[in-house]
Amino acid sequence: LFDVKCTACDHYEKDFNSPLCPALGATDAALGDYHDAGSKENDIPLAELPHCPTCGALARPGVVWFDEKPLRLDDINSIVYKADLCLVVGTSSTVYPAAGYAYRVKRHNGVVAVFNLEPSHGDNLADFVFLGRCEVELPHALGVSQ
Repeated sequence: LFDVKCTACDHYEKDFNSPLCPALGATDAALGDYHDAGSKENDIPLAELPHCPTCGALARPGVVWFDEKPLRLDDINSIVYKADLCLVVGTSSTVYPAAGYAYRVKRHNGVVAVFNLEPSHGDNLADFVFLGRCEVELPHALGVSQ
């Protein structure tokens, strides 16, 4: 979640700043709430976006986007096969390979808990379904809410 990677070279780094840069913070501030995400045009000059400290190219979140293969997929699969608990947080559970992880954990007698705003495709596999804002429901269910 805190990985930032270069769009051109192999540079990866952890960045715990929120936002990653002032321009992205201004974009977040312009949103009323999560319902507004993707509904407003954001014209941020390229110079104000995060850049790679190694080569200067644009940086991006170190997450898996559509049509990308996750890094260390063999390691991920090994962990999933051994897991006794799977937390499914904020997803439609329709994009693979991640959509199959809850099924694999459940198949090995693990517990599956789903946290989502609305019912999702994978809810039928879950032992627990928590509907609501993940940032509220997850800490509450884990007993770490303030």
